[in-house]
Amino acid sequence: MATLLLRNLGRQTLASKHQGVFCMIKSSGPMSTMQAYKQMEEFWAKNRKLKRPLSPHLRIYKPELPMMTSLAHRVTGIAMALTVSGASCFLFLASGVGDFTYWLSLVQSLELGPAIIIGMKYLLAFPVCYHYINGIRHLAWDWAWGFGLQKLYKTGYFAITLSFIVATAFVFGFPLSK
Repeated sequence: MATLLLRNLGRQTLASKHQGVFCMIKSSGPMSTMQAYKQMEEFWAKNRKLKRPLSPHLRIYKPELPMMTSLAHRVTGIAMALTVSGASCFLFLASGVGDFTYWLSLVQSLELGPAIIIGMKYLLAFPVCYHYINGIRHLAWDWAWGFGLQKLYKTGYFAITLSFIVATAFVFGFPLSK
């Protein structure tokens, strides 16, 4: 009860001190249809005068490296998530068919050429390498490093190049010991 009394007293005090502000807020009503139409017409007239397009398209937003690296990072993440989920479900459902040696002999019996095998290895290795390396780049952004335009391009080209180098090392194997 005391709380309600105190709240009501506070409202009356505020209303008496700021009478003009509260009156202005209460008196402002919704905009009429004609006023809204007039404002929209002024907006579109200004855009026509400045020759602005109605909607963005590729002529305005041409693909730039930062945009494409960000898109590729998202696409590789989604592709890897779907691939791992799909492969896990397949292996779970096919567990009664055979073990690892059965599936390996099945792939070997396809007698795929070296170009197809190397291409498939790149298809598996590159998204993982790119997503990992570009993820480090994103972590640098979280630390507020690398936002300058020149650094964005340098780190973008570096991430792509290093991804190809590391993927090539995985595809062709690199000597870990002699």
